[in-house]
This record gives sequence, structure tokens and C-alpha cells, in this order.
Amino acid sequence: MAKKKEADQGRSRLRVWAGRLGKLTLLGLVAIIGLWIAIHRVSWLGPALADGVRAVVGPGPVAWAEDVAYGIQDRVNLWRYKDAKPKAFWDVPDDVVLAPPVEAAPGEPPFSPTPFVPPYDKVATSADGIWVPVTDTRDPQAPIGMFKSLVHPDERRSFAALAVVAIDPLAFELHLVAGTHEPHSLKVRREDRPGMIPSDHKDALYAAFNGGFKATHGRYGMLLEGVEYLPPRDIACTFARLADGGYRIATWSKLKTQSAPIQFYRQTPPCLVEDGAIHQVLHYNAGAKGWGATVAGETIIRRSAVGLDEDRKILFYGLGEALTAQALARGMKAAGAHWAAELDVNHSYPRFLFYERGKDNDQPVATSALIPAIDYPEDQYVSRPSVRDFFYLTRARQATASEGGRRSSKLAANP
Repeated sequence: MAKKKEADQGRSRLRVWAGRLGKLTLLGLVAIIGLWIAIHRVSWLGPALADGVRAVVGPGPVAWAEDVAYGIQDRVNLWRYKDAKPKAFWDVPDDVVLAPPVEAAPGEPPFSPTPFVPPYDKVATSADGIWVPVTDTRDPQAPIGMFKSLVHPDERRSFAALAVVAIDPLAFELHLVAGTHEPHSLKVRREDRPGMIPSDHKDALYAAFNGGFKATHGRYGMLLEGVEYLPPRDIACTFARLADGGYRIATWSKLKTQSAPIQFYRQTPPCLVEDGAIHQVLHYNAGAKGWGATVAGETIIRRSAVGLDEDRKILFYGLGEALTAQALARGMKAAGAHWAAELDVNHSYPRFLFYERGKDNDQPVATSALIPAIDYPEDQYVSRPSVRDFFYLTRARQATASEGGRRSSKLAANP
């Protein structure tokens, strides 16, 4: 009897501990899910947690945890959206068939991006490949210098969607701003990097978008206003603006030999697309490392990129959800990018914001984003300093008849 009583007590204690362990496991799962939701709702929380943990345990465990978490999210999405229609960020108006041409100086071709064939029919929407004009709400009669289109570059994931903006470099001036802390540099004082759009550019501000990786993730170079924040790396893809106003995207070992002075450059991981070809590693390997995935290489995340068409007369920006680096490269190439460089990645950083004047003609405020589910304060980049570097677009003076050939001379110089 005593042995039976002891056995019953042992089983009872086991059940109690099993119950406690089950409750702790359940609470842990709830906490993890809650934290995951909070990270995706509160823009600063994810970066703060990642940086804090990284400072204690190093980058390896953080990268592993991110890969595991995003891998689980991807598997859930594959199950959740297996029978769903492809994700669409907007509907195409019935009267939009081809991108309407933009007024140009005599002898110059109009700015009109070419509609493209979606890479995968089974995950394409009616918006894929069609360029929709982006009108200036402040001046609806102004010539159209920007269009947007959609592409689904992953045949396995109908929820993987990439929004691409085509920008006329004659209609807009592109500017680069260093963040207050990124890219980290010992050559620039904190007071010399305010991380905001200059006051004299605010009247013409139209849009802004994210820059590149933090210095700790690759130490990719940056040059701005003659100051080298970080030295260039030969293997890095480099997005540069030349002193004559033209743009280049190329591996630095190739770009550094060109003769034209460089106004600014920002380096990124190896080029997604170069001379019309997807990077050979990405071409064959969907899980390639080196583009924002350091462990498994298959991180399915929000990603962004900048690109140029073959004639360097169209500047592209791409922002997409649930993308591999391979899918991002395929999407940018399908949209017309002959050269493409990956910019920042992860949920909190990539963004493309449109601005309007505030009440009583006050400073401009961010009123909308290129795609849904982008969290941003309305004073982003304007009066709220950015820790990370970013780009912004201002309205430029349009070419006139007296400037005939300005497009070809400006953008085709120094090929």
C-alpha cells in the first residue's frame, strides 16, 4: 500500500509539473506571438531589440533568430494564401492601357516607361506590367514624371509582390542624406549630419525613400559632398550620381575607372542586376546569402532596390513584400532595370513616401506611402531626424526647347 501511495504521489507531482510546463510553454508562445505582432506594429521596437541583443550576444544569434522567425512566417503564409488571389497594392484604372507620354523638348523622346510582360502568369494580377501615372496632387496639370507598376516575381508565392516606381531624372532631382548615425563614420561629426532634408529643398519636396544597409552589415561605402563616410569596397554594387547629373549602377571595381567626377555614391551588396544579367549566384540559388540573410539565406522579407534602364534615362525604385533577393532581382529586371542594387531590407526600414504641403502652407508632411502597411510619422525626414541614410526627390525644372537634347546629353554622357 505504501509503495502504491508513493507511486500515486509521484504521478500526481508529475502531472502538476507537466501542467506547469505546459502553461509556461503556452505563455511563452503567446509572448513570442505578441512580441512578433508588436515588432510589426511599432516601427522602432524591432530595430531596438535587435540592436540591443546584438550588442550582448553578437550578430550571429540575432541573424539565426531572424531567419527562424521569418521562416516560420513564410511557412504560415504559404499555407494561409495557397488558394488566395495574388496580392495587389492597387487597382489599375479602366482607362489606363499604356503609360501616357510626357511633354518633352523638341527632338527629345517623351518619358514613357514601356509596359512589360509579367514573369509568371499564374501569380500575376491585372496591374502587373501596366504603368500607372503618379499625379502631383498639388498640381494635377503638371507633366507626369513618375509612374508605378506591379510585378509578382516569385511563382511559389502569390503574396510576394513588388511595387516599382519609374522616375524621370529630368522631372526630379535625387538627393542623398546621411543619417545621424548611419552609415557609421569616424570622419564626420554628429553636428555635421543632421539627418534631415535641408530647409531650402522643402518647398520642392515630392518624395523620399530609404537608403542602404547599416555599416555593421557589410561596411559598404558612401561618399557625399566630397566626404568619404566609409571607403568603397571593390565587390560592392555602387549607386552613383555623377557631377553632370547622370546616374550609374555598377560593381565598384568597374565604376571606379570611369572618368566623370562623382557627386555621391552609396554602396550595397553585390549588384542584383548588372549589364542586363541577374547576378549569377542569384540566378541559380533562391536562398543565396549576402543580400540580407546571413544564416540560411532564404529569408523572406520586405526588400527595396534602386535601378536604371539600359539607356540610363529611367530611374527605378522597387519596394516589395515577402521577397527573396532572387525574387527582387527578377522583379526589377522584369520592370526594365538593366542595372539594379539592393537597398535596405526588413520590416522597419524600406519605405517610399509622398509629401504635400501642410496646413497654412507649413512645412511638407508625408501623406501616403507607395504600398500599404508602411508605418511612418508625417514629419519623417522633414523635422524628425533619421538615424539611417535616405534619398529624397525634389521637382526639377523641365527641359525646354532651348535645351534641346538635354535628356540625351545629360544621361548618356560617359557611358
